Amino acid sequence: MKTICLLLLFALLAVVYAAPAPAASPDEPTVNILRYRNDQELENIQRAIIAQYEGQLGGTTQIHAPRTANVVNPHTLGIHI
Repeated sequence: MKTICLLLLFALLAVVYAAPAPAASPDEPTVNILRYRNDQELENIQRAIIAQYEGQLGGTTQIHAPRTANVVNPHTLGIHI
């Protein structure tokens, strides 16, 4: 009896996992992973995305250069209180 129940459970799970996933509607937002090797590629990707939205929505957008962070040693700051 246990064997039959176990086989029935596996068959039911196989049917559930074999069912196709519901299709996404065209209005539903999707997520894409963007990969880039350097700041130049990132800037080109940003320009392409902004150009796409400007074409659909109109208007203009300014793109700023990526900022860089500098590491500061707190011992060399020379702040005297």
